[in-house]
Formats: sequence, C-alpha cells, structure tokens
Amino acid sequence: MEEPASDKDVYGKAKASRFQFKDKSHQRSKRARHGNDDDEDLDREERRSKRYRFDTDAMFRESIFDAMADDEGADYWEGVYGQPIHIYPNTKPGPDGKLERMTDEEYADFVRMKMWEKSHQHILEERAARERARQKRKEQNRRFKEDTAKEEEEREKTRRQMEESLHRGAGRRRAKEAEASWAKYLAKWDHLKRLQDPGPEDPREVIPWPVASGRASHVEPKTIEQFLRSSPSWRQDALALLKVERVRWHPDKMQQRFGQHIDTETMKLVTAVFQVVDRLWNERNVRPK
Repeated sequence: MEEPASDKDVYGKAKASRFQFKDKSHQRSKRARHGNDDDEDLDREERRSKRYRFDTDAMFRESIFDAMADDEGADYWEGVYGQPIHIYPNTKPGPDGKLERMTDEEYADFVRMKMWEKSHQHILEERAARERARQKRKEQNRRFKEDTAKEEEEREKTRRQMEESLHRGAGRRRAKEAEASWAKYLAKWDHLKRLQDPGPEDPREVIPWPVASGRASHVEPKTIEQFLRSSPSWRQDALALLKVERVRWHPDKMQQRFGQHIDTETMKLVTAVFQVVDRLWNERNVRPK
C-alpha cells in the first residue's frame, strides 16, 4: 500500500508548479493534429492562452513576494536579472507628498520595470543617446532655419535700401536735369528779349520751347506740363510762374514779336503751349465760393 505524501512533499509540488510554464509547442502540435478549421478548438486555445498570460503575471507577482521572504527565491531572480530583487521599496509618493504603500499588482509591475531597466541598461543608454542626438539635430535644424530666415531678411533689407538709394539718386539726377533745362529755357528768353528785330531767322529756332529738349518737334501737352511742374520756379511759386508764362505765350504777343516772319505751323505750336499754360493757371487760380 502506497504511503501518503508528507506535508513537505505536497508543499514542494505546489511550489514547483508556480514556475512550470506551459509549452506553446504542445499547443501548436495539438492544433495541427485537430486541424485549423475547428473554430471551437481555436477559441479554446485562445482562452487557454489568455489564462496562461494571466497565470504568468500572477506567478510573477507571487514569486516576487516569495523572493522577498525566501533566499532561494531571491537567488532565482538574481540569476535571471543579475541583481537582488529586494532592493526596491514598495512605497511611492502620494498625492499629498507623503509615501504610501503600493498594491501588490502595482508593486509587481514596478519591480518588473525596474529590474528590466537595470538588466537592459545598455539599451536605455542607447535609446537616450539616440534621443539626445535627435534633439540635437532638431535644435540644429531650428537654428539653421532661423539663420537662413535672418540672412534672407538681411538680404531683403539690403535690397530695399539699394532700391531706395537708386530711386533717390535717379530723383536727384532728374531734378538736376530739370534745373539745367529750366536755366537754359530762361536764358533763351533773355536772349530773345535782347533782340530788337529777330529778322529773317527761323522762329522755331529762336523761340525757347517749354520742353526738356527745347525742340519744337517735342512740343506736346504732356511734355509741356511735365517741364513746367519739374522746374524750380514751380516749387517756389507755381501761380507766379504761370502768370508770367501766360503773357509770354499769348498768341497775340508772339505774333507782335515776330510779325510776318512767323508761319502758320509755328503759330499752332505757340497756341498749343498757351492752352496748356492757361489751363494750369485756371486750375490753380480757382477761388472757393
């Protein structure tokens, strides 16, 4: 007759069963034996796999607390992770700043995470190094974009300054040219006044036409107005300038000066000049009612 098992043997068998993990190859062989088309077997295997994972987590938590109280259990986990398992306190900061005890599940997860970090320190260091490198590249890209934007802004600022300088320079040149043309225009009028009798000279060559070139062929309403408005006398007193020009360019006055020597085509040009001057005079001499 077989002797009953002692308490020690029963405890040993129960304790050993905690670390006896199920062989997945056995599950695969069983599934292959019965075929993949059997849905009930697949569901059963899935439920069994879930129970396996649950049992594994439960055994892990149980083995942690077993290792806390038993040197042999502690030696097992130290052999797995290369470090003692009892170095982690089961406390954590509470919401009010004080320490409070973790639940068994929280503590088991905490220990598993800490031991994994310790045993895989090189992985964490490489991961941290990659993150630092990524942050460095990100910072370099940010600085590069800022520097590029700043350089573009400086170039745009320089371009605007050059354009403004060129524009002012062109304005100064136009002002000097207009001033020289006006001085030449007035000098021709002084010469015309000194002539007692223009004689047989061509009036078109003697008359100081109010255009930048001084030529009769360039006499048009637009060029006449532009010439008068760009003159220094216009900026000083436009109304006084127009008053003098109305007298100079009156057709009767010009006919009286040249007499029979002035032809019909020249008189048409003189009339065109007078009409522009008279229009500008009327526009500026209008008084509010």
